[in-house]
Amino acid sequence: MITISESIGSKVLLITASHTGNNIFCTPAIKFLKKHYPNTIFDVLAFNKLSAEVFKENPSINKLIVSNKSRVINKLARNYSQVICLHNKAREMISGLNPNFITAPDFIPNVHHAEQILQYVAGSINKEITDEDRAYAIAGKTNSKHLVLDDFNVKSHDILVCMHLGCGRTKTHGWKFFHSSARTHKKLLPIKTYIDLANELVKFNSNIRFVITGTKNENFLAKEFVKNVPNAIDLTAKTSVSELFNLMDKFSLFISQDCGVMHIASASNVSLLGLFGPTNPIMTGPYPVKYNQKIIKEESMSDIKMTEVVVAALKLLNISPKFELLA
Repeated sequence: MITISESIGSKVLLITASHTGNNIFCTPAIKFLKKHYPNTIFDVLAFNKLSAEVFKENPSINKLIVSNKSRVINKLARNYSQVICLHNKAREMISGLNPNFITAPDFIPNVHHAEQILQYVAGSINKEITDEDRAYAIAGKTNSKHLVLDDFNVKSHDILVCMHLGCGRTKTHGWKFFHSSARTHKKLLPIKTYIDLANELVKFNSNIRFVITGTKNENFLAKEFVKNVPNAIDLTAKTSVSELFNLMDKFSLFISQDCGVMHIASASNVSLLGLFGPTNPIMTGPYPVKYNQKIIKEESMSDIKMTEVVVAALKLLNISPKFELLA
């Protein structure tokens, strides 16, 4: 296997992945490289515009490039001293990449993907990892002074709970995928379960308002939710990654299944409740693990019990200074 050279050179191209979550997993390693090679130019290549948003305004990155054409990427690579595929799935996603590109090894079980990418980079350049290095790097800069929540008459006493109802496939393929695969897809929780959860939580505090995030392909989920949960806020297709990251500080709790937005939430300080079926939260859950996070894991998403989710949500909400159980 070709490995990263300690004499990394003056200009390096880092190839990432095609999904938001996988690209977020790469951010600790990118920051680590810039920390130890401050004079090296690091350009990042992502495979599509949506997942590339993760890297916008990142101070460790000189230039952000979007392409999914191996011919274009291979030609571009001639301008760099090293080309590193930080995510090992890059070659599966784009066939025909130059075999001389340095590629991270396959993932091993029971170690978080972000940690494995970071350890690979650190081991290659012979540098030690600190606790500060184990953190996602998402820039929260925005050019607009207008906050998207300003349009929804949010009151100071409102307790905002954010939910993301879809996953990577619904983000791309929308309602056709959801209705054909909702019962069998390993990451999906039925929309009715989220609606029932929301209406149950409101019984404990009427000030709770739910905020739904997602892409335009997921607005069919938000419409169903808003129709059945009074006073809910639909932010589908209204936020960029940086705007969503900024919004996390406004929420008292974030709830979702395993998805890219969960990793955006994990990068913030918001309390987080993650719902997992067969996927392994040790490998793709919140990173790093924090005191205000809770994972509910079952063999199947259908095995997740509503009572357990409600209890976990209430415990996390109790961390919020706004939250008090109704008498």
